[in-house]
Amino acid sequence: MSDAILELKNVTYRRDSITLLDNVSFSLTRGDNITIFGPEGSGISSLFDIIIRANADFEGDVFYKGESIKSLGYFELMNYKKEVGYIHGDYGLMSNLTVEQNISLPLDYHSSMSASEIKAHVGRIIYDLNLDHCRKLRPFDLTRSEILKAAFGRAIAHDPDLLYIEHAFEDQCYLNIKSLIDVLTGRSMRPDKSLVMITYYPQNFIDISDEFIMFFNGRVVFTGRKEDFMNSGNPYLVQYRTNSIEGPMIIL
Repeated sequence: MSDAILELKNVTYRRDSITLLDNVSFSLTRGDNITIFGPEGSGISSLFDIIIRANADFEGDVFYKGESIKSLGYFELMNYKKEVGYIHGDYGLMSNLTVEQNISLPLDYHSSMSASEIKAHVGRIIYDLNLDHCRKLRPFDLTRSEILKAAFGRAIAHDPDLLYIEHAFEDQCYLNIKSLIDVLTGRSMRPDKSLVMITYYPQNFIDISDEFIMFFNGRVVFTGRKEDFMNSGNPYLVQYRTNSIEGPMIIL
């Protein structure tokens, strides 16, 4: 049995005759964490349609735990979406629910836990993320960092094997989300859990990522481990690391 929890094979994705992903292949081994980055318009945000929404029309295939997502029926696809936790840049909290209710939402609908078990489990998440002071508040009463931490708590409430985070930490003060980073770092060390991080700032995740993949114009232009990311002379990576206008990428 393959150790890959997620695998993309020769994925090409077009929308309105524009190629967003061009023959993309990569895999994520169970227990590893991957950071995917690139400039705006590089295609990294299009991965959400393929991996999370899983409803895009594309060439190639995506495998989760060795099974093609394309082959899943309606109910199997719903079960797949329950297994994967995710956060995206707009966080998507329910405005009419409190922090506590937002975090417990996936458990209320998709778990066999009793009400008391859910309450205790969510209470531990709230404590770990330093959200106890606002557990009864709704999103419009929260700071940006509190909204992010609540969304993160909801994403990990059912302890997913795969966690997908897209641009969620950008425009955040890292001091205010230190409790979240501590929880994420601890999770990144678990051999049974994997993380996909989509970001414009890969250097922020040196301590939790095992592999780095860079995109440009919908193509993978760099793949390497942590040491490669820091030391490689790949011209795309060097240009990105140094924020230079000189290099193979034309930045508008």
